[in-house]
Amino acid sequence: MASPFDPLPENRFGPYEAAHLLWRAGFGGTWEDIQALAARGLSQAVASLVNFPPSAEFAPDFITLPEADPGPGKARKHDEREKIANLRFWWLNRMVNTTNPLEEKLTLFWHGHFATSFEDKIEAAYPMWHQNQMFRRLALGPFPSLLSALIRDPAMLVFLDNAGSVKERPNENFARELMELHSLGVGHYTESDVKAAAHCLTGFGVNREKWTFHYDADQHDPSDKTYLGQTGAWSGDDLVRIICEQSACASFIGRELFEYFVYEHPEAGILDLAATILRSSNYDFRKFLTVLFSSQLFYSPRARDSIVKSPVVLTIGALKSMRVQVPAGDLLAAALRDMGQDLFFPPEVNGWVGGASWINSNMLLVRYNFANYLLNGVNPEDFHVFDKKTAGSASKRREFVEAQRQNIVNWTPRAQLRDLGIDRKLLTASDIVDYYIDTFLARPVPNELRDQLLAFMETDAAGGHRTFSLDDPNFDERVHDLAHLMMSSPDYQLC
Repeated sequence: MASPFDPLPENRFGPYEAAHLLWRAGFGGTWEDIQALAARGLSQAVASLVNFPPSAEFAPDFITLPEADPGPGKARKHDEREKIANLRFWWLNRMVNTTNPLEEKLTLFWHGHFATSFEDKIEAAYPMWHQNQMFRRLALGPFPSLLSALIRDPAMLVFLDNAGSVKERPNENFARELMELHSLGVGHYTESDVKAAAHCLTGFGVNREKWTFHYDADQHDPSDKTYLGQTGAWSGDDLVRIICEQSACASFIGRELFEYFVYEHPEAGILDLAATILRSSNYDFRKFLTVLFSSQLFYSPRARDSIVKSPVVLTIGALKSMRVQVPAGDLLAAALRDMGQDLFFPPEVNGWVGGASWINSNMLLVRYNFANYLLNGVNPEDFHVFDKKTAGSASKRREFVEAQRQNIVNWTPRAQLRDLGIDRKLLTASDIVDYYIDTFLARPVPNELRDQLLAFMETDAAGGHRTFSLDDPNFDERVHDLAHLMMSSPDYQLC
């Protein structure tokens, strides 16, 4: 009997299917990246993304332990905030430049799933880097290994108040969130299970000077506990084992991964199948995602262009399409903050809500303004709208706008096309428009939209017809404007 998780026939895997795969398993790419992936064929394309080697685990130079004698509190806080800003920049650069995009996409997923914030309780960059690297190292699971590392993660133990949990005063906060948000979901445990889990985790603490896990056997409760129907002198690893034995765990994690990579609100029958596949793989996410990314369901109309790009995916995808690097300093981080996704500062213990919340009326405008900022250097916070009645001629208005521009990413399309040798294939305005539709939207578009974009490129400032080609003196500016139109379209918000 056919299953929606049966593989897509190889002859149906073309460039647009490869683009869909590259956006979901990473952050998009250039049209050339997409064509190269399509040329591999479905099974090899999926394998090339899923079978990535482990990354090196050395910390960047700026990640150091907080000084033992830090001096004034304000100075230490300032120093650590500089470090976390540098860490954010470091991670964004990894996302742009990695040859293993799924590794960074999963690291981003686990950062939202096991949401931990630098703010208030931690205020140190070192444990945030340590946790980020742990998510990267165990991105593909198996899930029991990831949970086992999590209950020993210094940042998580401090953030959810387990660092001071002792047998006489067990703290239930981490125990509750471990089940509710991280593994089982509401309704699959009782208050008695929360209390038992808290006792299992007593003595699991942190050495705050070295930001390392510290187990204090004297503060662990060694007595018998009944947890999810099993009784014994359980500790943290027993807790992980019992959680992963529950059918609810496979259903919960299966849903989380399915909604992140395929589509939201899946049918109950689909979820049951996904949970069965996950459990049969022993929570090996490499095997699970191979099935997912190969399946007919993944490439179905229901799945295609159905997920709202998070701010991080939106911006990293744009940089990759343009072949440019992360802007220097905190520019991109500030834009991500405005769009609602501040890395290392999730707003709640359940991370970012995501989905339609990324494109409510307020956020959509911010996204459009960001596209203008990235492509044209016009910062919405600095731009002052001129009075059209007194602005004078069109040339004066143009001078006013040009004075607001900053060079954010140094994207020079004409030189780039010539360097790549693509210019010889782009002889007409129609060729150029089609190339950038593939580059930024990476999907077939309605003829009406294509005609509108072509008309835009062939219309001069006075509204008349113009011939547009690579020789146009304003080529780069016009392509920037074309890209801005596409990045501000509803289609671009989805992948």
